[in-house]
Order: sequence, then C-alpha cells, then structure tokens
Amino acid sequence: MTVQTFVSEVGVDMAPFASEDHLVSWLNLSPKRKLSCGKLLKHERVTNTNRAAAALRMAASTLRESDSYLGARFRSLRARLGEHRAIKAMAAYLARLIYRMLTRGQLWVDRGAEEFQKRRNARQQQTLQRLAARWDTSLCPQLKTHLSSHARKAVSEESRQPS
Repeated sequence: MTVQTFVSEVGVDMAPFASEDHLVSWLNLSPKRKLSCGKLLKHERVTNTNRAAAALRMAASTLRESDSYLGARFRSLRARLGEHRAIKAMAAYLARLIYRMLTRGQLWVDRGAEEFQKRRNARQQQTLQRLAARWDTSLCPQLKTHLSSHARKAVSEESRQPS
C-alpha cells in the first residue's frame, strides 16, 4: 500500500529531484530551521497534506515491533528523539531508500536487528576510545568471571568472616 501510494503521488521518474535530500524536502520530511550565524532563529512546523509523506510516516510507525534492521534503527531513534520525531526521521530515511532504489537500482537487503546492534556497539566503542585518547587514558576489557552460584556464595561468606 505504501509503495502504491508513493508511486501514484510521486511517480517512478526521479528526474525532477536533484538528490534524495530534495525529495525529502519536497515531501516535507526535513526540518524547517531558519539559522543565522549558527543561531536558531525559528523552527517552523509545517502541516503536511502530502499523501506520499503520510504513507511513509504510517510505514515508519509500524516499524516499532519489527525484528529487522529498520525496526532496530527506528527503536534507537525513538529512544533518543521521542516518538513523533523518530517517525518523521524514519519516514525521511524510507524516502531516501526509495529514491536510491529508483535512481541507482539498489536493492534493499535486510541485515537484521543484530547487525544494527553490532554496528551501534562498534560506533560506541570507537567513541569511547577517542574520548579516552583525548583524556590520555586507555580502555581495557573487563574480565568476566563466570562463577557458579555455590562459588559466589562461598566467596561472599569468606569476605564476611573476620580475619
């Protein structure tokens, strides 16, 4: 249904749009910020009557419980931005994917939620390493000791006994 709505409203010829960002802006899925010298002057909220954008927002909102790469990305955005902003950001991402499919012939291959989490963990680790280097410290892996419940109980009892 989303693809049918998108194609009926926008078409399959992406020549009128110079880039995927132009398409996202035409769909009113990009933020409308007025900046001057890096200072935010005004943030406009534009009511959208574009049916293609509404279909993309509806598709984005259904990703909440999807066990896919897109679903994991949506849940990550929702945790950082909140529900409404995440839906709009995810709809913009879906519009970019459709643009790439129609202009470059790129296929969408779902890599799964595990792949998204793996990439996210790698990005977080790189960020932590960069911060540690800035502060002249280093990161070292934490050793995980897997003790049985009996061994943990014995260790805790030994620590309680006076010497």
